[in-house]
Amino acid sequence: MSNPTIEARKARLVGIPRLKDPEGFPQTIPEVLARTANDFSDKGIQMGDRSGRHFERWNYEALLENARRYCRSWRSVGVEKGDRILICQNTSWDFIGAWLGAILIGAHPAAIAPAVGGLKGSNHFADRLETFRSVIGASKLLISERMAQDLKEERPDSLGAIATTIEDLKKETGGDSRMVEVAPDDLAFLQFTSGSTGMPRAVMITHRMATHNAFSINEGISGGRRPTIDDWDGLHSSWLPMHHDMGLIGCLLFAISCGIELSLMNPATFLSRPLRYLETAHGKRTLFSGPNFGYQFCVDRLTRDDVSGLDLSGVRAAMTGSEMIRPETMQAFCELVSETGFSPDRIMPCYGMAEATLAVTFDQKGEGVRTRSVPGSSSMVVENQEVVCVGAPVPDLEVVIADSSGRILNEDQVGEIQVRGPSVFSGYYKNEEASGESLRDDWLRTGDLGFVFDGELYIAGRSKEILVIRGDNVMPHEIEWLAEEARGESKSADRVAAFAVAKENVGEEIALVVETHLTEPLELKRLDHAVRSRIGRGMSLPIADLVFVRRGRIPRTSSGKIQRGKIKQQYLAGEVERLDLED
Repeated sequence: MSNPTIEARKARLVGIPRLKDPEGFPQTIPEVLARTANDFSDKGIQMGDRSGRHFERWNYEALLENARRYCRSWRSVGVEKGDRILICQNTSWDFIGAWLGAILIGAHPAAIAPAVGGLKGSNHFADRLETFRSVIGASKLLISERMAQDLKEERPDSLGAIATTIEDLKKETGGDSRMVEVAPDDLAFLQFTSGSTGMPRAVMITHRMATHNAFSINEGISGGRRPTIDDWDGLHSSWLPMHHDMGLIGCLLFAISCGIELSLMNPATFLSRPLRYLETAHGKRTLFSGPNFGYQFCVDRLTRDDVSGLDLSGVRAAMTGSEMIRPETMQAFCELVSETGFSPDRIMPCYGMAEATLAVTFDQKGEGVRTRSVPGSSSMVVENQEVVCVGAPVPDLEVVIADSSGRILNEDQVGEIQVRGPSVFSGYYKNEEASGESLRDDWLRTGDLGFVFDGELYIAGRSKEILVIRGDNVMPHEIEWLAEEARGESKSADRVAAFAVAKENVGEEIALVVETHLTEPLELKRLDHAVRSRIGRGMSLPIADLVFVRRGRIPRTSSGKIQRGKIKQQYLAGEVERLDLED
């Protein structure tokens, strides 16, 4: 018989059973659309223009009709049930219609980031498209008119042969607009994992997974309280791209499933005018969503004078996830908007990933950012590092902290976060080897490090990115944060990437790439000294190579996450353009 005292100390978290009767919820995306168009006819989606000042609004009934038009269009160009489609479009009515329309006829869309401009002078993007196409065996590629023309000229027998444009689809009006019958466990769509430096992996998302996770997000945000978000007359405002799981599931599908008013802004508009995004919440009951990067971007680009006059007192939750959450960023954001009525306890840290459809945990206490030092017994991360609590599992999901053998650890011990539940995937599309690496029985091995304390999850880093330096395990983000601190008030470094490089007769040492607006050698030397000193004092680690580059040179995912593997590849290939420290 197990000892209940010991059992209580196990690092196991179990989401509450569904707060509402699951039979009351639709379990397929077509059912979701039909229900929302009927039951939430007064709600809909607002789509911002390039300026971020003007928004066009469609209600959910119009959204369903647009999706049905795309059912007809897809069938007219030969798409059938079971076909895979690559959708390479910016945030727009056409993206939403094409993506939903493909699902409604039983095809399986996979959204990818669009390119800027055309192919002339560079084949890099076309090569990426070829990779994505080969992974899922896509029969159609929905892409911009300019890019389609380039592909038809330069790759007529491959990508050019499957390239289709919105204009092509709108010309087709004779197809059948009927929705196919699907079962909850049928494949609905594919979601590419973000930030992959090798062959991308396509997560298979079923209808049941998608709807369960969307409704679970509602319960996670509500924290078991009434009214829940779907009973709440407010606005969910997002700038996140539609090809990213946080934008696609956490914003679009969540809003459609729960009949929530959604405001969408193109990511490019947010990056050029972040104030416009905050203005969408002025005087309104609002939800925000975004990674740490988005909040830091507001801090770096805006001042208190910029936000003066805004009323953000109605913000119910400012969700943040998708990457490591920095307490300093959240504090700085709260200080930025401190005179707008925004309350710091509205910051809501979350944790999720594409392999779990999206949401895994939400901070449900409503107390804002809470931190705890990484347990001193851990050899995986630096002791005393403060990390953020990301709360408890959403309904029906289970989270454990396990060692490399799968043994569940005790509370306050660092190990790999593993997840099980109805929204956890069963594998990557036609990639058994990768699926076997990520799944142990029914458990998703996330590759993330964390620990449990007092019934809540804390994220400590990512095990796959651990740097082994002189026998010690070091997380790269700790080095990066210290480097960013070294810039002081000048904000001279935008983003930083740390990785390990092999040195002959020495082993692995640290290489650091730092973005900066500085160009004068004397200024760069001062920054070089500041960064090395800060890391030396903070972690007693020397930097083997410190490289300064211009802003925007460190590759990132669409949500702002640093691609350390990719910049390391560029570094080793000698492709990083260094700024010169010498006169």
